[in-house]
Amino acid sequence: MYQVTLRPYYDNVNQYYKHLLEIYPKPNNGQLASITKHVVATPLSPFRNFSNGESYSSCFYALINPSNNNTNYQFLGVEDIPILLNFLTKYNYAIDNKLTKTIMNANTIIKDTLIFYIIEIKKYD
Repeated sequence: MYQVTLRPYYDNVNQYYKHLLEIYPKPNNGQLASITKHVVATPLSPFRNFSNGESYSSCFYALINPSNNNTNYQFLGVEDIPILLNFLTKYNYAIDNKLTKTIMNANTIIKDTLIFYIIEIKKYD
């Protein structure tokens, strides 16, 4: 099972802020691993650095557009959820609606950034 959340990110090269689709834990194999990129984040403000008490760490795994190649990739944002859903459907993943709804209704920190939980659908021959 994988958790997809929104993660604020500052792009130093293009000088803009964006919310990326973060995945946790890191997929180690399968098609989902092929669209996962390790990201070293920069602080969102020059006045604050990452610390152990922060809810965000300096490294995370983001989802990239599946149509990109390995050298030129584009991070997926909230506006790209349809691209991710098409990919998930194509490669036998599904949204765990029951768990997603439970967490969204709970009084947890993650409910503000949670998009959904992904599960892999096992195919039996």
